[in-house]
Amino acid sequence: MLENFASFYRKAASVRDILEKAPFPEKARFQITKVIELPKEQYRRYMNELLRDVSFISRNVSDMGFDGKTETFLCLFVTCRDVNTGLLVESEGFGYARYAAFIPEKSALSLDGIPTERASEKYLCRHPTPER
Repeated sequence: MLENFASFYRKAASVRDILEKAPFPEKARFQITKVIELPKEQYRRYMNELLRDVSFISRNVSDMGFDGKTETFLCLFVTCRDVNTGLLVESEGFGYARYAAFIPEKSALSLDGIPTERASEKYLCRHPTPER
């Protein structure tokens, strides 16, 4: 099995927050349980509103978690067909990205055989994000 590692950040509001933070001293192991594919505009908006509750995370809470035995984040990979970036998300049971890691090159991941869900979040950017 190919092992993957990434720097996860807790409660980042946007991808910009992740990119501006100092890197964690250690990268964490992760396993992608499902790929969530958003339309391009909604993907772009989502990357700026990571603390927003979204239905694709709520629907897939059971596919995420942290396996303490193997020290592995079980997470969703949120992306768009037309871009080569993505975001690993672990919600810790919530409806938003409680832990997130930005992946600048999704082509470096092995996504073959991982279920893909095409999702749509039409309400993104219409309401202010609540404090968490």
